[in-house]
Amino acid sequence: MTRRARPAIGARLTGLVEGVEALGQPAAATLPVEALQAGTFQPRAHFSPGALEALAQSIREQGVLQPLLVRPLSGGRYEIVAGERRWRAAQLAGLAEVPVLLRDLTDAQAQLAAAVENLQREDLNVIEEVRARLQVAASSLGVPVEEAVARLFALDRRPEEDPEAVARLDAVFGALGRETWRSFVKNRAAVLNLPDDVQQAVRGGLDYRKALIVGRAADPAARAALLEAAAGGATVQDLRAQVTPTRPASRDPVQALARRLADRRTLAGLDAARRRKVERLLGQVAELLDQN
Repeated sequence: MTRRARPAIGARLTGLVEGVEALGQPAAATLPVEALQAGTFQPRAHFSPGALEALAQSIREQGVLQPLLVRPLSGGRYEIVAGERRWRAAQLAGLAEVPVLLRDLTDAQAQLAAAVENLQREDLNVIEEVRARLQVAASSLGVPVEEAVARLFALDRRPEEDPEAVARLDAVFGALGRETWRSFVKNRAAVLNLPDDVQQAVRGGLDYRKALIVGRAADPAARAALLEAAAGGATVQDLRAQVTPTRPASRDPVQALARRLADRRTLAGLDAARRRKVERLLGQVAELLDQN
C-alpha cells in the first residue's frame, strides 16, 4: 500500500512554496530510473526494507500513481526532489521508467519542497520529522540547515532584531501545524544531537522525551540500560531519576536549619509560644555570631 498523506499541510503551504505549486499537476514526462539520483535535501535517513517491498508490490499491481518531482542536473542526470521512496520501490518492482514532474528549482525551493513532501506523510519517525521541519526553517530563514538551530534560538531571544523573519517562521510553522517554531527549537530539535544508539531507538518508536533524558548519559552501557528500562515501560520520571539521582540530604546541621528557616511554612506552622521561643533562640544565635 502507498503512504497516506496529510492533505491539509500541502494545501496550506501552497502559497509559501514558490515554484512548487505544480506538485499536484499531471506527470509531464517519464524518465529511466537509472537517470535519477537521490536528492540532496532528503530528510529521510532510513528506508524500511519491509515497507519498501510492500510499496514495490503495490507498484507492480498499480504502477507509480504519484509522479516524482525532479530537477535537471548536468550530463543528462536528474535529482529527485520528492519521491525517493517511490523511486527505490519502483526499482525493486523492476520498472524501467517512472513518471516525473520536471521542474527547474533553486536549492532553496528544492529543500522546501522535499521537506513539505515528507511532512505530508504519516509514517515519519521523530528524527525524520525534526530534520524536515528544520529544513523548512532553514529555507524560510535563508540559512544553511546546520545554522538554522542557532538562528532560531537567536530569534527566540531577540525577535525584535528581525521581525520579518519571525513573521515568516510564524506563517510556515502555523501552516505545518502541531507546534510553533519556538516550541520546536526548545524541545524536539535537540533529538538530532542525540547519540546514534538513542537516535536508532527513536526511529524504532522510543518517545523523544524519554530519548532526550537517555541521551544525557555519557556512558554507552548506561544508555543501553536506560533504553532497556524505557522499552520495559519506564516513565519519563523514572528515567530522569536514574540519570540524575536524588542528592542525599546534607548532614551539616547549620545548612539543614537554614533551609528549614528559609521555608516560610516552618514558622507559620508554630503556635505563638513556640514561635516566640524560636525567635528568642535565633536572637541568641545572632548575638553569638556578632561576637566574632
